[in-house]
Amino acid sequence: MTWLRSTSNLRAPTVAALSIAVCSAAMAGSLSIVNPGFEVDVAPATGATGWTITSGGTDWFVADGNQADSSNDPSAAFEGSNWLSGNRLVNGASSSSNPQTIEQLIDISTEAALIDAGSASVDLSFQFSDSDQNDDSTVNISFFSDVAGTSPLGAVLTSNVLEPTAADGVADAPWALRELSGAIPVGTRSMSLELVIQRSAGSAGNTHFDDFRGSIVPEPAATSLISLAIVSLAAAVRRRV
Repeated sequence: MTWLRSTSNLRAPTVAALSIAVCSAAMAGSLSIVNPGFEVDVAPATGATGWTITSGGTDWFVADGNQADSSNDPSAAFEGSNWLSGNRLVNGASSSSNPQTIEQLIDISTEAALIDAGSASVDLSFQFSDSDQNDDSTVNISFFSDVAGTSPLGAVLTSNVLEPTAADGVADAPWALRELSGAIPVGTRSMSLELVIQRSAGSAGNTHFDDFRGSIVPEPAATSLISLAIVSLAAAVRRRV
């Protein structure tokens, strides 16, 4: 009964204001991914603005469908004009590393309060194209305790090998949505988004990426507790009015 008495001075407008404030705190924060659709660059380009090739050499390329490629490569981007390709033919490179890796470090320090409460998870989505059984792709997310990305926390989210979007050898492999999500460790201030191609044969990485999107959201349990608190508060006010 003590809890009910403490709400005796609350009215509907107050509850509404509290609901808005709490829900705002629980809203998703967008990941600040630089060049998520690879439209900043002019194709053909080696590498991509905002992304760092970490495997060395000329391993990743921005394509727009007007370059030499393999028959199973997409003929157009999922969205816009460009996409990211592992196929060395895009820019006429003579060879590529194996594996081929590229990454981007993303500052998420603005979400520190939610993260340090142990209630944050990351949701990532992207478009993927692949119909080459010899080329496997993986997407990994690693977490760091500093914005500069020099102090790893050890936790890694991985997509495992991404499912091809068509049977082996199908021409103009279609784009398909792929997703990766998981909890963010307490103390995280930045995260790296890494793309990997591992070839079992051949010299060109025939997998492709486009349209990365991401957000940091409260974990479901935290969101449920917030909703329950708002409902309980509203019910208490109704009983007192």
